[in-house]
Amino acid sequence: MFQLSDPSLSSIIRLAAFLEDTSDPWWILGSAAVALSGVNPGGVRDIDVLVSLQDARRLMETKALPNEVDGGGALFRSEIFLRPEIGDVPVEIMANYVIREEGGWWPVKLQTREAVSVCGTTVYVPELGEQAMLLQRLGRPKDLRRLACLRAHNPKG
Repeated sequence: MFQLSDPSLSSIIRLAAFLEDTSDPWWILGSAAVALSGVNPGGVRDIDVLVSLQDARRLMETKALPNEVDGGGALFRSEIFLRPEIGDVPVEIMANYVIREEGGWWPVKLQTREAVSVCGTTVYVPELGEQAMLLQRLGRPKDLRRLACLRAHNPKG
């Protein structure tokens, strides 16, 4: 099983406390989610989090966070993009996250949510199959490398 670095673990624990007052489900995505699922993603440079629009707005208000959305990129964007300084590994919180596919923008609506215990703290990730689908949809080289790691770990998924 893959072991996260101490700075990543510390940031994830702080993230869970930071999101304690949210009312809707949230998920860790990307390399951190792959790592939390026990697969080596080839490094964790940041922690991506998907929250509801309502919770993102509440975090902006209660934590005095600016919306750092910049219009997004050619492949994906979000309506709200927050960067709370809560640990040594950067955290990026997104709400109303969409991916460009087939000539249009399609929302990321996750269907699965698995609890993962990190040093006695519970965090959430999509199940491996849904993580794989999201990485495939994103399609960037780093996402496809992570997808290959997931498939090598679970060839049936």
